[in-house]
Amino acid sequence: MYNGIGLTTPRGTGTSGHVVRNASALKSGQERGVAQSRHSKYSGERSHPRNKPVDKGILEHEQKRQVEIKCLELQDELEEKGLNDGEIGERVDQFRRQLLENINRLDLSGGRGIQAFEVQKLAAAKSKENHRMATALHVEDDYVEGAAFDRELQELKRQKRLLARELDPAATYVKKA
Repeated sequence: MYNGIGLTTPRGTGTSGHVVRNASALKSGQERGVAQSRHSKYSGERSHPRNKPVDKGILEHEQKRQVEIKCLELQDELEEKGLNDGEIGERVDQFRRQLLENINRLDLSGGRGIQAFEVQKLAAAKSKENHRMATALHVEDDYVEGAAFDRELQELKRQKRLLARELDPAATYVKKA
């Protein structure tokens, strides 16, 4: 036993009792599956992963699925009232057309919010939140991390601003939202 680590006696274990360090253990600050070069400030990449793009097809499919659920609920309700199949089909089709026309304005979630398994909805909400934050902080779309320390680039931007003011002195500088 070495500093309280290991077996008190190796007898009966089938081992020599020699204690070795765990090379597979993660050190603090490391992430599983991330190369060390990603953490380097000179690697040219951001140290955080970029957000995946939202798959609009999956979101549309989920909306259409919710519409079909609402139609099935209406169909069950009409069947319980005892209406004939032709009239039920007509009403359900009319309701389906109405929902599909207004699909973007409707909240079909039933007031339950976004669940953890709805990855695309979470990504869309996060993307919207990031866009709102960037707009509030006036972050440009072509922003590059660390560009503020590039003196040549800052001088070039300054010259562009001066040229724009010379061409139209009455206009004030307004960032595009």
